[in-house]
Amino acid sequence: MLRFSNPEYLWALLVIPILAVLFLLLQWKGKRLLQKFVAERLIAQLAPDLSSAKRWLKQAMLLLALTFLILAAANPQVGTRLEEVKREGIDLFVALDVSLSMRAEDIKPSRLEKAKRDVSELLKKLSGDRVGLIVFAGDAFIQFPLTADYAAADLFISAVDVESVPTPGTMIGLAVERAMKSFSTELPTQKAVIVVSDGENTEGDVLGAVEEARKAGVKIFAVGMGTTEGGPIPVYNANGQRVDFKRDRAGSVVVTRLDESMLQEIATSTGGTYRRATSAGNEIDEIFNELASLEKTEFGVKQVTGFESRYQYPLAVAVLLLMLELVLSERKGRLMIRLKKLLPAFGLVTATLMFVAPLNGQTVRSHVSDGNKSFGKQNYADAEVAYKKALEKDPKSKEAQFNLGNAYYKQQRYDESARQFANTVLAMGPDTHRAKAYYNLGNSLFKANKIQESIEAYKQSLKLNPDDDDARYNLEMARKRQQDQQQQQKNQQKNQDKNQGKNQDQQDKQEQNQQQNQKKEQEQQQQSQTQEAKQDKTQQQETRKLNQMPKQEAERILEALRNNEKEVQKNLRKREGVRVRVEKDW
Repeated sequence: MLRFSNPEYLWALLVIPILAVLFLLLQWKGKRLLQKFVAERLIAQLAPDLSSAKRWLKQAMLLLALTFLILAAANPQVGTRLEEVKREGIDLFVALDVSLSMRAEDIKPSRLEKAKRDVSELLKKLSGDRVGLIVFAGDAFIQFPLTADYAAADLFISAVDVESVPTPGTMIGLAVERAMKSFSTELPTQKAVIVVSDGENTEGDVLGAVEEARKAGVKIFAVGMGTTEGGPIPVYNANGQRVDFKRDRAGSVVVTRLDESMLQEIATSTGGTYRRATSAGNEIDEIFNELASLEKTEFGVKQVTGFESRYQYPLAVAVLLLMLELVLSERKGRLMIRLKKLLPAFGLVTATLMFVAPLNGQTVRSHVSDGNKSFGKQNYADAEVAYKKALEKDPKSKEAQFNLGNAYYKQQRYDESARQFANTVLAMGPDTHRAKAYYNLGNSLFKANKIQESIEAYKQSLKLNPDDDDARYNLEMARKRQQDQQQQQKNQQKNQDKNQGKNQDQQDKQEQNQQQNQKKEQEQQQQSQTQEAKQDKTQQQETRKLNQMPKQEAERILEALRNNEKEVQKNLRKREGVRVRVEKDW
């Protein structure tokens, strides 16, 4: 397999035909000027040793030499072997709510479209991780299992709609259960779930499923789609045109609102975090930064094609052509004499280019140079491979160690980047280089959310280089982040205390209500018993009267008693009450 490391240089080949035309024009113009002074029949007599063929040959050699120089500058590379590179990552499931309420447009363009766009952006940032998608409403289904094929996963996400799950409702607990059963048990990978939902009308045993996830060490992150003010749910016809808004059984327009309480509880109970989505933000991107700090597990190996530079061959041909053009005169019969004189020098130069240059192409410096080129083109995985090749040849190469840390950082593998820079700090010599390594170490730790460690790294960088304004600025940012985290922890503790107080008050109120209900029930039972006793007494009195009255009068009284008993039973059923559960289908 042939490729060019710098293909943009090949555009210079367009100059070759232009130069050829210029040479032709110069030859024609020179000939016309010569004919003005000397007749054409006398030219051969005045310059008998002049060879026009050699003149054309010299110009062709120059053009060919320039062509091969351009090819050498483009650096042709040949794939000679397949190398194995370790692939590390985590297992991640995204649980996406596709209930009808996700059509609401309180977040633009809609809750579901915003969620799909954010998940698609998340896939573009993943590297080495396996991701799966679960869609849920009143039921939950696996849209696609764990995979590292992000392009195929993106196609599945684009096809998701509210019709993906026909059962209405919001079964977050069932979606978490599906994810737990679908995680691979073959490898002890770090596992996580991202729940994207509006949280409204949550059904099922959510807390039970979340507790199982917590016991298994699975972190659940939640993103709330919607606003607390809410919005109506549009209804579309078969042509995709909005015809009305969703209405309940009474005919009123349904307003769906974000319910954050359950989503917050799901996230915090498993060690994850909750974020509310906004129309302009990308909250899943923020969650990705937290996922990047999780410990990676080696899934296996990835085959990468190793390319070797072959620029020396076109360069050798270009040098050969230039040397031939120099020794080639425009006179007849002198070529062999000049070639014999320059043959030893030519042989030495050619041998050097053919054998020494390939050896130099395998040095540490060349691998680092290849890595730098890939890094500049944002091919960070290829850059990582090149830097690792350099370290295989020289494990003490400071430049390769430092640049490898940068390659990890650009791939958002912040833990690996921090470990690499920590090793680089020990190997660096001058204070300025060590200061830069400490600075990059601080950046990696900051991204890994290890704020205290990043503060110490920035301090070390400033000790070695007090004039580094970037390190000073990042140090202040890290301290501010630390203060924000501490304040957030205090606020969370206060909220927990308040919630506990509210829960206690609610329990007290519930107990009071239960006692009041029990008293009412007892009073109702006493009234029922008193009424039944009165009825029995009345029946007994009427029975006595029956024995003393005519038959028709007795039948009339018995019929009245039966009707009275039916009325009593009807009143009793009314006092018992019947709870009616209203089903939501959004």
